Amino acid sequence: MDQREILQQLLKEAQSKKINNKEFANEFLKLKRQSTKHKADKTYPTSVAQRPKNIKKNRYKDILPYDHSLVELSLITSDEDSSYINANFIKGVYGPRAYIATQGPLSTTLLDFWRMIWEYSVLVSADLKWGR
Repeated sequence: MDQREILQQLLKEAQSKKINNKEFANEFLKLKRQSTKHKADKTYPTSVAQRPKNIKKNRYKDILPYDHSLVELSLITSDEDSSYINANFIKGVYGPRAYIATQGPLSTTLLDFWRMIWEYSVLVSADLKWGR
């Protein structure tokens, strides 16, 4: 089954669950459990995000980008840490780098955020949480 078929199947499932909110709640609970298991098992390492110079660049200390799909910025100095941003590439229908997921920038990472947008020619879309 190719990715397009998977997405179409997912859409059908979401539409059928739309009627029953409890099913959506169960899906998110499963995701939370899976995430907890991956963190405990270290299935997807986050060692770059945990480097001392990068820790302060993470808005949330418990939501770190995975090393295997980390977005890297071009170096603007000889300091390797200037290439770090809390962001991951997400696979899409047309390839492994179809989307970028990132946290809202901190005041200290705002320039890095816009540098990433520029370097990767990103179309920006805001996802608001709780009306913020």
